[in-house]
Amino acid sequence: MTNNTSLTILSTAIRQDAQGRYCLNDCHKASGGEPGKRPGEWLRNDQAQALVAELTDAENSASPVSSVKGGSNQGTYGSEELVLAYAQWISPAFHVQCLRALLSLMKGEIPSVRAKRPRKPAFDVAYRRLLSVASTLPNVDENQRCLMAARGTHELTGINPLELLGATSIAAPKAENYLTPTQIGEEIGMSARAVNVTLIQQGYQVKVTSSAVGSDYEPTEKGKDVSRFFDTTRRHGKGSQQQLKWSPRMVAILRPFAKKPEPAS
Repeated sequence: MTNNTSLTILSTAIRQDAQGRYCLNDCHKASGGEPGKRPGEWLRNDQAQALVAELTDAENSASPVSSVKGGSNQGTYGSEELVLAYAQWISPAFHVQCLRALLSLMKGEIPSVRAKRPRKPAFDVAYRRLLSVASTLPNVDENQRCLMAARGTHELTGINPLELLGATSIAAPKAENYLTPTQIGEEIGMSARAVNVTLIQQGYQVKVTSSAVGSDYEPTEKGKDVSRFFDTTRRHGKGSQQQLKWSPRMVAILRPFAKKPEPAS
C-alpha cells in the first residue's frame, strides 16, 4: 500500500503513519466518538488479539498495529484489516461506511485530502438578495433600501454589512430638515393626530393597516414630493421601522387648517 493516498470516512480524514497504517483514533472520531468504543477497549478483547496475531508476519518487521505516544501524530495505527474489524466492532453501519471508503480509495475514486478553501460568508449573498427585494418597494429611496437590506441581513446572518464598512448611518439625499407630524403640529398649534388627519383629508397621505416598510402611513402621488421615509427605532421593541416625515414646507401648507384660538370674551 502506498502512502500518497488519503482515506476519508464520513468527512473525517484518517491519518497514516510511515508504514501506511491508519489511525484507529481518527476512525473512532469519525464514528461519533463513543467513549466505550475507543481503540484501546477493542484491542483488549480476545478476538482483536487473535486477529493481530494472525496478521503478524514473522518475515515482515512491520506490525499490523502500532502506537505513537506524544506529538502531533499521537494515536493507535492499524492495518486495513484491523480498520475494518475495528469498524465492525463499533457498529455494522460504521463498518459499511469504512468498507465503502476503502473500496473507493482502492478504485482511485477519492482524491488526496487537501485543505478546503474557505467558503464565502453568506451575508454578502443575503444582502444582495434583500437589496433586490427592497428595490421593488414603493416610496422608498436608495438610502432606505440599503438600510433595510442591511437590517434584514443582520436578522438572517447576525452580520450587518454596513457596520463592517463603518457606515452606521447614511445621510439623507436632501439637505432639508424633514419633520414628523408632532414637530409640524408644534409649529402650528395642532396635535400629531390632527396633522395626520389633515394630511389625509388634503390628499397627501393614506393610512395603511399593513405596510411593507413598517409605517402606519404612506404618501400619495401628491405627497411624494414633500415627504420621505426615515429609519427609526421601534418603541418598546427590538429593531427599527420606517417613519414618514415631511418637508418643512408642510408647515406653511397646513397652517391654514390649524384651529385659531377663540377671542377672549
